[in-house]
Amino acid sequence: MPISLVNAQSSDSLNLIIEDGYIEKIDNKMVMDLSLNNSFETFEVKVPGNRYVIYPNKPNNLRFKFNYRFITFSFQFAPKFLPGNGDEELKGKTKTFEIGPSLIFRHWFLNLEYSKVRGYYLENTDDWIDRQKGDPYVQFPDLQYNGFSINSGYINNGKFSFRSVTSQTERQLKSAGSFMPAINVRYYIMDETSGAVNSQKSNNFEVSIGPGYAYTFVVKQKYYFSLDLQGTLGYIDTRLTTRLNTGDYISKQDNFIYRWDGRAGLGYNGVRFYSGLFATISGTQYHQENTAASNFETRISYHLSVGMRIKSPALIERQVDKIEKKIPKF
Repeated sequence: MPISLVNAQSSDSLNLIIEDGYIEKIDNKMVMDLSLNNSFETFEVKVPGNRYVIYPNKPNNLRFKFNYRFITFSFQFAPKFLPGNGDEELKGKTKTFEIGPSLIFRHWFLNLEYSKVRGYYLENTDDWIDRQKGDPYVQFPDLQYNGFSINSGYINNGKFSFRSVTSQTERQLKSAGSFMPAINVRYYIMDETSGAVNSQKSNNFEVSIGPGYAYTFVVKQKYYFSLDLQGTLGYIDTRLTTRLNTGDYISKQDNFIYRWDGRAGLGYNGVRFYSGLFATISGTQYHQENTAASNFETRISYHLSVGMRIKSPALIERQVDKIEKKIPKF
C-alpha cells in the first residue's frame, strides 16, 4: 500500500495521503459539527380497509457530533425553539432523545444507537373522524418508543473513505466506491404506558443482513456527491402484551422482515471547514403472522451539517495512539 506525506494546505499540520492519493487521513485534528435534521420514525399498520399512521410531533432535531480518528460520538434532541416543533395543542407533546457512538476503521464499521420517543399522534386522523380544520389530531401522549440498534458492515475497497462522508476524519481526494455488506440488530419496545385496559406493549427483536454499495464523486478534492444504497432481509420476533381486566394476555409472532435504506448527499470538505446536505430514506416491512395486518416503518430525513477541525490536544493524541497500537489493523 503506497503511503506518502504531503502538506495539507494548512500551516500547522502534515496529513497522511494513502491508497495512491485517494484518501487524506486527518489524524491530528478533532472534528466537531452541528447539524439540523428531521430524523424520526413513523409507524404504519395496514389491515383490510383501514390503516393507522402514527407520527411523533417533533419534526426537527439538533445533533452535536464529536469525531477523532476512528471514534465518533453524537447526541440528538428536539428543542422547542426550532421551527415546526410547536403545535402541541394540535398534535400533542413529544419528547425525544438519541445518543450514538461509532467506530469506523479502514474496512470495518460499527454504529450503536439508543433512542427514546414519548408522545405520538394519528397522522391520518381525518380517515377516522370528521375533523374540522384547526381541530386537534387523535393523540397518544402515553405511547413510548425505546430502541437500541447495532449496525456493522464491511468496506471492501480500501480506496473508498467511509469516514469522509460520516465522521469527516478523512477526505476523499479522488472518486471511489465500494461494496458494503452489513448486518443490523435492533431491539425496541413500543408501550402504551398509561396501563389502561386493552393497552398494549410490544417487545421486538430484529436481525437482518444484506448487500450494499456506496460511491463518492469528488470534484477538485473538496466538493463531493455521495450515494449509498442497501437492502437487507431478516427476522423479527415480537412479544405482544395486552392488558386485560383478568390480567395480561401474551402472544408471540415470528416474521420475515425486509429493510431498505438509501442516502444521497452533496457537500464541501475542506481542510479546516466542511458542510453537507444529505437526504435519507429507510423502511421496514413485514406481515404479521396469523393476521391480515402488515407493518410499515419508515424513516425519512434530511441532514444539514456544518463543522470544523481543530488541533487535537497532545494528551488525547498520545492516549489514542496507545489504543490504536493494541487493536487489530482493520
